[in-house]
Amino acid sequence: MPWYLWTPFIIAALLIAIPPIVRGLIKQRLHDYRIQVNEVDATRPKQLEGKRRVAVLGGGVAGLTAAITLARRGFEVELFESNAYLGGKLGSWKVQLAPGEDAWVSHGFHAFFPNYFNLDRFLNSLGLRTGFQSIGEYVILGTDGAQVRFGKLDTTPVFNLVALARAGVYRFRDVLKAPARDLFGVFLEYDAKDTFERYDHVSFADFDRLAQLPPRLKLAFNTFARAFFSDEDKLSLAELIKSFHFYYLSQDGGLVYDFPTHDYEPAFLAPMRSELAKHHARVHLSTPVTSLTKTDLGFTVNGAPFDRVVLSTDIVGARSIMTKAEGVTDEVKARFEALTPGQRYAVLRIWIDKDVREGLPPFVITDRVKVLDAFTTYHRFEAEAQQWTKRHGGAVLELHCYAVPEALSPEQVKQALLDEFLEFFPEAKGFTVAHEVFQLNRNFTAFHLGMNAKRPETDSGVPGLVCAGDWVKLPFPAMLLEAACASGSVAANVLLREAGLQEEPVDSVPLRGLMAGMPQPPARKMLAPKGSA
Repeated sequence: MPWYLWTPFIIAALLIAIPPIVRGLIKQRLHDYRIQVNEVDATRPKQLEGKRRVAVLGGGVAGLTAAITLARRGFEVELFESNAYLGGKLGSWKVQLAPGEDAWVSHGFHAFFPNYFNLDRFLNSLGLRTGFQSIGEYVILGTDGAQVRFGKLDTTPVFNLVALARAGVYRFRDVLKAPARDLFGVFLEYDAKDTFERYDHVSFADFDRLAQLPPRLKLAFNTFARAFFSDEDKLSLAELIKSFHFYYLSQDGGLVYDFPTHDYEPAFLAPMRSELAKHHARVHLSTPVTSLTKTDLGFTVNGAPFDRVVLSTDIVGARSIMTKAEGVTDEVKARFEALTPGQRYAVLRIWIDKDVREGLPPFVITDRVKVLDAFTTYHRFEAEAQQWTKRHGGAVLELHCYAVPEALSPEQVKQALLDEFLEFFPEAKGFTVAHEVFQLNRNFTAFHLGMNAKRPETDSGVPGLVCAGDWVKLPFPAMLLEAACASGSVAANVLLREAGLQEEPVDSVPLRGLMAGMPQPPARKMLAPKGSA
């Protein structure tokens, strides 16, 4: 029997026979689950002497990280934000529910996972990683009321895969026989170069078709796919492998995460504005970047001169700014022209006169029928929402669709969210909506087939202009809020290093999976895209 047919059985035997030794070996192989990706020269000064003006274009998490880091070090920072609020996807703004009654709303619920090393460091530097609550359980809810729970599973990599079987997500015999046996190994073999060369042109739908995923395991993978604003036929298998490596197979934090118990404005954004003001940074809200020009002396942004630029808008803004920029080569423009947003996403916040059942976490993934991907009970944890329910009763809920079907109109999306809400929570039948805020946007990064090779990196290709955002290709695995924050730190470090200053530390989960570099079983050729050699 070839070696690769024995591998799953050998691993299973080791996990059962000598778990303490195997756990230690796994931790050692994965570098204690955390590495520092840059060298910090402590002999270099921290504070800038002299004058250097930096324009930060975009006030999301990436831009705020870069702006605060540079302002603290003595750079003259000006931040340009097209919205009337800071935060980007973490932004929050006030709406009037009734005369004399306002509420804060946002783009939706965000999770803060234990492997968000750089975001945690950034928030801790501001004293903001306090007052968080643990979700307790990561739950996927079916329309029939069935639940798949991930919260109390073993968190050691590989042991957590065994725990999924024990929890009924799949059966061992489903993955110890072909074709699953020969294909599932890709999730333990993450290596940026090799993974994207092999699998960036293969969709998750193709993988599912070949591997014949068990229903509950497919549901778990689908929730990962939709969290990146993509249906399974569009999502790159390489991106899914990276995300599974980042969130589940490279560290022992598990899928249980924290979240703030206040709205993002008081929890994060007001303190960040104060920090910028403390270091004399100027913030221009409701100020889109209408012109960017590379000059012999540096740049002009909206006609004002700057020495350096951090491009940290969302993907739509980055493409718009760079394709219209002057003094930039056609090659650079072409790279930004290729940036594509993901599918539309919808967020419907409703204030209603009925509550829903207890016993579920505040945020629940749903096995969507057509549109409903997740559900949040804000009145169960957020102080601002609780004030409303104390006055009026009922509930403050949020319904999410991360990958809206293209054929649906805005009204159809909203109605489908409400209809499917009742399929999961029939006890709310007959509810009345007192207030609602509906958003339908298309400005999140696409992680679709074949996009990785052309994705811009921190170095934009324009001297003096660096990129930050979750759309930036980083030299280490990171996703969502952590990718945004880490990219802001990496961008700031380029300017710090250029000025002869000490860099900020940047951490990552291990760069490679537990089985990266192992020989590939012949059956893996099934995953080659059609027409490839």
